[in-house]
Amino acid sequence: MVDVEALPTKSEKMCIFCGKPPTIKNKEHVIPKWLIALTGDPKRLWHLGVETSDPNRKPRNFSAQQFQFPACTDCNERYSNLEGRTKGYMVRLLAGGNLTGAEWDDLLDWFDKVRIGLWLGNMLLNKDWPTPAPKFYIDERLGKKDRCVLVYPNRPDFRGLVMSGASDPVFMHKPSSFILAINGLIFLNLSSELLLSQNMGFPYPKDVSHRDGRVYIDNYVASSEPKLPVLEFPFHQPQIGVYQSILIEAAMDDENYAALIESEYTASKIIGRPSMKTQICTFGDGGAKFHTPSEEVEKLRLSEKDLKPSSEYYSQLYRYRQYDLDVAKAHFPDNRKFLEFLNQYNLGAIEQAHEL
Repeated sequence: MVDVEALPTKSEKMCIFCGKPPTIKNKEHVIPKWLIALTGDPKRLWHLGVETSDPNRKPRNFSAQQFQFPACTDCNERYSNLEGRTKGYMVRLLAGGNLTGAEWDDLLDWFDKVRIGLWLGNMLLNKDWPTPAPKFYIDERLGKKDRCVLVYPNRPDFRGLVMSGASDPVFMHKPSSFILAINGLIFLNLSSELLLSQNMGFPYPKDVSHRDGRVYIDNYVASSEPKLPVLEFPFHQPQIGVYQSILIEAAMDDENYAALIESEYTASKIIGRPSMKTQICTFGDGGAKFHTPSEEVEKLRLSEKDLKPSSEYYSQLYRYRQYDLDVAKAHFPDNRKFLEFLNQYNLGAIEQAHEL
């Protein structure tokens, strides 16, 4: 069994929340104990890929309870209330209940926490891969980028927990999409800057250039009306699809951007100042609907033709990543060789997803 404490890496003493050496050292269960217990035996073994440096490709097995990483005690305790609330949300969703706009906003924060926590944790485990040094930690990414969760039905007889797409080389270099399957539901989470802004009618840069591996943005505009599809990639129809654009705090120094934020359309959809979050949005037959914090978000009734095998929901995650890599190759031609390597790895993941 893998002992995280014994892994020789320069990042092992950094708190996964604040990125500093832990004060009063503690450990964070990236996948919380309550979720482990909700989905099976807390002492069960997880198979988390293979030892890629081992010629025999030895499996990397973890006790679910021991999948934990360094953290400050104070940082860990700051997130304990979020974990407590999320447990209630998850139990309600699994029982077929609904959440309000405010509760979905809270749950999206939790998905940010788990996604970035898995990214940081798996970089410790996969030290033999060409992983980048982390430039941010959980505190710096919670509620900072456009995000959405698409919820699909899982196999009705399934009880367990599956983390898909959270430990491969593509995720190591762009931790912006993964799947968390929890008993009867599959949650597909996406988050990146400007993922939703344009199609949700919020300010976005009309001029985007890519030079020296960096993105330069300018000339903000806004249509002040949402349009479909909100995501350019054709995802399957979810039972629940919640979308939230996060306005760019750093762009508020731009007078044009600040003026667009104060427009009637955008200002009316901000969840209270000084927040840069917009209201939870859903898309149905009636188009876009923005939900006030107290308003329930209801599930869609999917027809038989809209329902897919659970393996297809996993597969579409990796097809989306292939699309995302193709976009990146067009924008960053100097990185084309490395992006093609990631793409080849991702093609293998598409094949494996059909077996889930």
